[in-house]
Amino acid sequence: MNVIEFSHVSKAYRLGASTGSLRDALVSTGRRVLGGAKSAATAAGTDDLFWALDDVSFEVQRGEVLGIIGHNGAGKSTTLKLLSRVTWPTSGSIRSSGRMAALIELGAGFHPDLSGRENVYLNGAILGLRRSEIEAAFSDIVEFAGLERFIDTPIKRYSSGMYVRLAFAVAAHVRADVLLVDEVLSVGDMAFQQRCLARMNELREAGATIVFISHNLWSVSTFCRRALLLRSGRIIAEGRPDDVIQMYREGEREKAAAAAAKSMQHDAEFSSTVEIVGIYDGAGASVTEVDPQAGLTIDVNYRCSAVVEAPLFILRITRVDGLLCSSVSSEEFGEQMQYLSGSGVVRITLGPLQLAPDYYFAEVHLVDSHHSLVYGRSDALSFRIRGLLRSAESAGVFRMSSHWEVHR
Repeated sequence: MNVIEFSHVSKAYRLGASTGSLRDALVSTGRRVLGGAKSAATAAGTDDLFWALDDVSFEVQRGEVLGIIGHNGAGKSTTLKLLSRVTWPTSGSIRSSGRMAALIELGAGFHPDLSGRENVYLNGAILGLRRSEIEAAFSDIVEFAGLERFIDTPIKRYSSGMYVRLAFAVAAHVRADVLLVDEVLSVGDMAFQQRCLARMNELREAGATIVFISHNLWSVSTFCRRALLLRSGRIIAEGRPDDVIQMYREGEREKAAAAAAKSMQHDAEFSSTVEIVGIYDGAGASVTEVDPQAGLTIDVNYRCSAVVEAPLFILRITRVDGLLCSSVSSEEFGEQMQYLSGSGVVRITLGPLQLAPDYYFAEVHLVDSHHSLVYGRSDALSFRIRGLLRSAESAGVFRMSSHWEVHR
């Protein structure tokens, strides 16, 4: 049974226009009466529609945990605001059933001059709890937040961490059929985050329907049973969380690689030019993707307008986020040349890279080994190590070979 039905929903905002208050409406009406003069924003062409969501349709069944991922501005928070009726769709229809609670703006409605105790009752009422429900859950809320000693202190004296812990504790104890969660499992310290995730798991096991938004892809992978990928207000993937996350990571890495490659282009004038011709596999075929256990060959063209004394070629391999993964030089593969002139080709043969699947850049420098002078530097050439993309923090840099045995 579906408890949420999103049917061809679109949401537009008018850029440059503000009619959210009576004063704004009066000013707008006055401008029209006084001759219809356009505002500066309209005259500048910025008073246009921005479609935060564009023809989005999905369903959520009772007891399902749905994750929604995507880059900033993809439409994730707009989706939750529409579900919680903070705003209304421009077109399309939204149907939902059951009591709904939203963990979107933690602490909305908190009053700084009231104590933590008073704000629990205030915030609970805003979230739709009856006083009897708040009283029944009060001790659990305070214990969950870890604020027993400070519950009667005005929250204006709370640290930011204490504030969000209390806010999450109240919201997490709302008895609801549908729970909307927007990036709130990152509040507090590590211990409190684990407590938050455990609480969310309890709600899931109790049969609550949850729509969960987070940039923490590990949480989406482990917590959700289905995921949507939003891009520019449209659903571009739907299915198993691991499959959707893989597509998201590949798209984000490709964008990051393109931006990094552009930033790594060198405009400086050097006395010599160095250019990476291409990257090749063991059979001599040009490749842009490499198996982590395979070697590769890199051909580099050089041209020297003058004699280069004590030349040294250095190959640098960096990850897409700029981390230097490895650096090798021509000095390691033979006797150092005394000088270099004219033009030619340098071939660099590398053994198995054993790098974790991700996007990488190869860059070659021609330097004077005695005086640290840079004669030439190539633009970076990107390549990808095949395999399942994981977060850089969890995957590390190298993919070591291993053999596993289980003895019983």
